Amino acid sequence: MFTKAFLTAALAAAAQAVTFTVKSTDGNATSPYAYGLMFEDINNSGDGGVYAELIQNRAFQGDGIYNKSIVYWHSVGGIALSMANLSTPLSAELTSSLQVSGGSGKKVGIYNDGFWGFPAVAAWEYQGSFYVEGSLTGNVTVQLAGNYSKTIYAEASVAVASKTGAWTQYKYSFKPTHDAPNANNTLSFTWDASAAKGAVNFNLLSLFPPTYKNRPNGNRMDLMEAMADLKPSFFRAPGGNNIEGSKAPYWWNWTQTLGPLEHRAGFPGTWGYENTDGLGLLEYAIWADDIGMELLLGIWDGLYLDGTTLTLAELQPYIQSALDEIEFLTGDASTTWGAYRESLGHGPFPLNFVEIGNEDSLSDKNRTYPAYRFKAFYDAISAKYPDLTLISSYYDVDETTGQPPYNASGDFHEYATPVQMSQQFGYFDNYTSEHPLLIGEWAVIDYNIPGFNGPVWDAGAPRAYFPFWYGSVAEAVFLLGAERNSDKIIGAAYAPGFMNLNKW
Repeated sequence: MFTKAFLTAALAAAAQAVTFTVKSTDGNATSPYAYGLMFEDINNSGDGGVYAELIQNRAFQGDGIYNKSIVYWHSVGGIALSMANLSTPLSAELTSSLQVSGGSGKKVGIYNDGFWGFPAVAAWEYQGSFYVEGSLTGNVTVQLAGNYSKTIYAEASVAVASKTGAWTQYKYSFKPTHDAPNANNTLSFTWDASAAKGAVNFNLLSLFPPTYKNRPNGNRMDLMEAMADLKPSFFRAPGGNNIEGSKAPYWWNWTQTLGPLEHRAGFPGTWGYENTDGLGLLEYAIWADDIGMELLLGIWDGLYLDGTTLTLAELQPYIQSALDEIEFLTGDASTTWGAYRESLGHGPFPLNFVEIGNEDSLSDKNRTYPAYRFKAFYDAISAKYPDLTLISSYYDVDETTGQPPYNASGDFHEYATPVQMSQQFGYFDNYTSEHPLLIGEWAVIDYNIPGFNGPVWDAGAPRAYFPFWYGSVAEAVFLLGAERNSDKIIGAAYAPGFMNLNKW
């Protein structure tokens, strides 16, 4: 009893002794962009993740890095499947199709695995479509069913009358009768074998659940709502390695991500799979706008991940492309690219930040970024858009010069262990406020390793699968240090933003 009373009195005395004085002058200016989001299609966080398309390999895209194939598609009723390259493709961009032939009986066709299955939710109305070429006359049944249970959750019947040598699009919708217990479901397209005369081709087979704010070609509601709840201020996109491309000639060409899906060829993503480019530049801008973020645009700057860089002369069309990209986002209807954006149904978007490249310190072995690449982009963009804040793709806070090149800001990335990040409370104390930093990527990515003050970067090095409590404490220490220097920091974005429990 005495001990309890003594502790209570001691705590009360300690609490009474704490006073705070808050000044109305002096102190640091606080950035309005303190915390934001960073996104690139890593770990199927785009296709198969936030992008709401449910069919995997919907358009048989591929290139010199990832071969085109019919993977994730299977036969129903003994029908033969193959990939075809017709003399009359769906479009100049989508040149390969899934060809079906043979089979017998009342039910032949194809089914798709989806991205680790398909969710069946009774409250949702799904919207779908597909293109057909070849002689197929009859009803195509589109069915969402359990992979093992064979329980039918939703079904639509589509009257098809397609012809050889011409592509026809058909649309369908359905609403499941009840929820599935899990996503272990498939989507099938079947018909009576007698309805087909010869080989029939399919392309751009699509299925969307309801999307955030009912956007066509939109994003998943649950993930968008979770991001909106964070109230992020900026959106660094397209961020990360994906903007660079693995090797020539594959860079993230924003012009090829615009317009109808039939005209998006896809992109060989740098994280092990083909990107559909259903998430394009306009979709990124809408994504940011929909949850109250401001786009922080990343542009390609002449560096591929394999270390190949362009000469100054070779850079010129890509510099013009960057200027066009900014015009597309911000220009009015009197400009070429602004008029094109208006034709797609959208007005100008706010843009205050442009980052030139991504982590050019890692792959640029010949140091062409500080030698001429950064300056070439900086000079051209700042001349036409002097109010934009331009960001160098890397900056070493410990560098003795104390500022990024020219009049730019810098992007600082920190992937660390807890012991490393917990020691960085004062890391930005001596940095200059003249050239504020973006902390464009940060995270504790591994447990403390005896004998090491940071992560091991060797191939196959272990990584923490989930965030863990003392790693989160270390991250908080790091971020508090950034907040107390908020006149020097534009903002910070955790990366990567999504975890895929089916992968890593």
